[in-house]
Amino acid sequence: MPILVALSAGPLHYNELQLAVQELSPFDPWTGVERKIQGRALSRTLGRMVSNSLVDRVEEQAFPRTVTYSLTPATADLLARVQPLIEWADEHQDLIERAQRLQSNGQADQALDSDPDDEDEQPD
Repeated sequence: MPILVALSAGPLHYNELQLAVQELSPFDPWTGVERKIQGRALSRTLGRMVSNSLVDRVEEQAFPRTVTYSLTPATADLLARVQPLIEWADEHQDLIERAQRLQSNGQADQALDSDPDDEDEQPD
């Protein structure tokens, strides 16, 4: 998704895109861990997006060789249609964060409830 959002502003060269994606998602929203996009991962993802007609790749035959990425018309249309959902998520960020905390706490409680020693006990 960060690639699509970055390209929604217009065509970008690979290095510009990598920087924009990094700025859009500096950390994992679920874990809070810093996220750094690796060049190989970005290249593979872009390759899949190009082959699935989500992103256009234009290679200029000049020196030095440059490659520009942009959204296909269908992808631009998709982003326009999900924009209301994105706006809703921004407006209700507190609700989303609370749900994430509850899920985290529920998983921790569930792990505490399943005591491995209980499996050895036999009913009377």
